[in-house]
Amino acid sequence: MITFALPDSIQKLISELTKFPGIGEKTALRMILFGLRGDLVFFKNLGEAFISVYENIRICKRCFNIAEDELCEICKDPKREEGILCVVEDVGDLISIERTGQFSGRYHVLGGLVSPMENRRFEDLRINELKNSVLLYKITEIILALNPSMEAEATALYIKDFFKDLNIRITKIAHGIPMGSDIEYLDEVTMAVAIKERRELE
Repeated sequence: MITFALPDSIQKLISELTKFPGIGEKTALRMILFGLRGDLVFFKNLGEAFISVYENIRICKRCFNIAEDELCEICKDPKREEGILCVVEDVGDLISIERTGQFSGRYHVLGGLVSPMENRRFEDLRINELKNSVLLYKITEIILALNPSMEAEATALYIKDFFKDLNIRITKIAHGIPMGSDIEYLDEVTMAVAIKERRELE
């Protein structure tokens, strides 16, 4: 913890910055000092950018991606393949898959995974919204692009059982992604191969 008597405004900014994952007090202070070395308009522009995100970003009503309108840019794209739906845990995973350029279908952001430790049940996920999308948009394949973990395996089995009465192909991204790793931080080549070599969920 920083014990040097910093001005209150700096302390407050450090407190806010450390709420970001991976940013501790020392890193936050280095960021602030970097900004102070230049023109103070840097802080004004940064603040305006944060406010713009706060005021303009919403959740896409179809796939739950981030958007500035009711639909995100992916859902508004008429060139996307309608019959394939890629299910991800969060928006960060969606962005990682998009960066590969290997997937041309639609997405659905679950908003989490089944987790008894966190008291998160299957019903707490966007599962009913997923079913609505499957029926409304005549989805023929669901690709489960979930981080390799026990929670993801449990979620995948729940989804498979949930759609057992519908004639839908359910696949998951290929092995090769280490257990406990995070899709959001995988390199694009690994992610592209995982999508291309997806297999049936057993």
